[in-house]
This record gives sequence, structure tokens and C-alpha cells, in this order.
Amino acid sequence: MERSNFLFIWADSGLSTKSNHVNAPYHFVHVGEIIDYVEKNINQKVNLLDIEAEETEFQDIMKNIMENQYKAIAFYVNTENLQNTIKLHDYIKEILPTCKTIVYGEMPIYLPKFFKSTNFDAIVSRECDQEIAILDFFKYSIGLKEKEKMRGVILIQNKQLIKCQKGEYLKAKEWGYTNPKKVPIEKYFKMEKKEQVVLTIARGCPYDCPYCNAVLYYGKKERRRDTKDIINYINNQQYEYYKFFAPDFTLNEEEAINLCKSLIKEGRKIKWSCTTRPDLLQNEELIKLMSKSGCYKIAIGIESVEKNDLENVNKKYDSKVILEGINLLQKYNIEYKALVMFGMPNQTKNNIKYTLDFLNTHNVKIRPTAYTPFYEMNCNMNAEQISKYDKRTYYEGINNLSYGDFLRLIYDTPNYKQILG
Repeated sequence: MERSNFLFIWADSGLSTKSNHVNAPYHFVHVGEIIDYVEKNINQKVNLLDIEAEETEFQDIMKNIMENQYKAIAFYVNTENLQNTIKLHDYIKEILPTCKTIVYGEMPIYLPKFFKSTNFDAIVSRECDQEIAILDFFKYSIGLKEKEKMRGVILIQNKQLIKCQKGEYLKAKEWGYTNPKKVPIEKYFKMEKKEQVVLTIARGCPYDCPYCNAVLYYGKKERRRDTKDIINYINNQQYEYYKFFAPDFTLNEEEAINLCKSLIKEGRKIKWSCTTRPDLLQNEELIKLMSKSGCYKIAIGIESVEKNDLENVNKKYDSKVILEGINLLQKYNIEYKALVMFGMPNQTKNNIKYTLDFLNTHNVKIRPTAYTPFYEMNCNMNAEQISKYDKRTYYEGINNLSYGDFLRLIYDTPNYKQILG
């Protein structure tokens, strides 16, 4: 690794979530794309230590820190790696006390006040594209930016949060692209369980679901990459599989249709997947074009099929809409991957069984997670308490369903009838 003034670190997560495919796409987005933007706009080399992906030895981390004498380090922090990040950060501060450190990711968005009691120097604010704040912070660390003029940076001084300038959202044209030569892409493929490049198509979401961080990250207004730029990036890569990363790929049908037509006409042949909502799968022309352009799978956040479950998480669609989407995707040979949640407010065993029976009847692939009320976290919790808000293990209780059986449902869903009794 070449010497550099700047470093990005993604510390490893806890046991239950380390290096699993649920987190894998975020390495492309929150590391690959952000580093590309920062490096291009600071005109200096930026290093990366993706510890979770590469499983780097601690002694090698320390050696890297001592050899480079970094001026600034950006730490990506989510609920799963909070404890390990704090511990690693404090070791680094002992070795490099003058190094400036900033935190970005889920945790400073959900719990900014939590960081008042830590030794970090700054966090990235809400309502801001993260790379803007990190860029300005890096420039500040080498004297190229005045402290007060940093955009989207909140300084931590004397256990107080001090806001600098208001953050900004980038134009989609300015977003970075993951450089396969910069990130440990083979390790990302291993985490994804296929050679699949994740590429951000859109940021922002008008649906403010309480268990989702899309609005806190990117705002309610959707922004989309230019189709020509997407095609150019894909045509310059050697990979066959792509995940088009967007909260709701089919929200802007006109732009989605334009991208599909351009892939068919100008792009090389690829296979791709995306994510959307069940009530945004009603345009047959779009679905037909998606299939023709290489779409082989769509992950749909249905959460549940049962009426009360949907009402309890403020979903306006019903099982009829879900079934129509299943039939439409199957008509065009696109896999319908249902994203469901167990442990939703007031959910019963019968509700879960109803949903799983429904999906199995229609031969739908299921990916379960635990309903995780991030909004219940507070700044008075310690890192260990916060780490329990894990999308694969969090549990507040369902009548007559033990925690052990809940975990079996998450990790052995095909045997749900035996588990639920």
C-alpha cells in the first residue's frame, strides 16, 4: 500500500453479521464510490483498510498506521461494527494523536449525540452526502479548508457537538464509481457469493419507513445517475453481474425505461438485479424491458403479506398487489425475491405462517430479517447495547415463540412449519 495522508477504515462487524451478503453491497457504495469521489476531488491518493472484507491482522493494521502517519482517517460505522471501531480508533489515537478522525455511516445519522463521549474529532451530519463532508474534513486536516467552512461536518469538542456549514447533496453526475483496482473486489465478490458489482443508480426515497435509513442518508427527493454514464461504466468493466443499487429502482419509470432501452441498444450483455416496492411493479412495459435488458432478479420489500402486519408498519398495499407483482415477474422470467421481516409490531406466529405459506404457494424466494426499530436507540446506550440492534438477531418477543425458534426462523426459513408448529 502506497503512503498517503488519508485513509478510510471499515472495521469488522460482530459475529452474527460479519462478512455476510446482507452487508456486502454497502462496501461498494459506502467505500468504493465515496473513495473515488474524494480522491478525485482532493487530487491525492487515498488509502483503504476494509478490515471486514479482508480480515486484516491487527498487527498489520498498526504497522500501516505507523508507516503512513496519516493526517486524517474516515471510519465507516454501523450498528454491527460500532464496538470494534471505537476500540480500534482509540488504539490509533494513541499512536497518532494528531491524526484527525471523522465518522460516517449509520451511527452518526441515527445517534449523533452518542459520539460526544467518544474520542473521534468529528461526525458527518444528516441531510448531507457523506463524501462532501469527508472531502472537506480531509482538506481541513492539511490546511486547505477553514474549520468553519466545512460542509456537513459536526466537530466534537469538550463533549459538545459543534456544527460547521450546512451539508449539501451532490448532483448525481458528481457521484463516484467503484474502481475495481482500488477496493478488494474479489473479497466483495466472496461476500456477495457471486462476481457481482454493485452500482448506485439512485439516491433518495419519498417513503419514510421507520426501519429504513434511506431518507436519513439521502433525503426524500430521488436523484438518478445519467444513463450514458452508467452505460459507459459498465462497458468499461469486465464483469457480467451487477446490482443496481437504489431504494426504489422502478420509482421513476421513465428513467428506468430509458436505462433498459440503452442497455439493450448500447450496452454489452450483462445480468442485473435491483430492489423496489411491491406497489411499484405495475408497469408491464417496464418489466418486459427490464427482462430483455438482462434483469434476472428483483428484491421486493414486502415485509409481510398479512393485512394487520402491513397496517402496523404503515404499508398502503395489500396481498393482491403483491400477487400481481409475483405473476408479472414470473411471466417475464424475473425472480421475485421477497424481503420479509419477523418480529414486527404486534406480529403473531399465525401472521408469519400466513405470509410464508402465501409466498411458498407461489414459489417465491424469501430473504428474512428481523424487524429492527432503530428509532428506539438513544444516545444514553453504550456500544454493546446498540450492537444488539442487528438485522439478523434483534428480537422483542412474539407470543409463544422463543428466541431460539425466532433465530431458527431467520436462519432456517424453509423449515418454518416445523418451527412454528
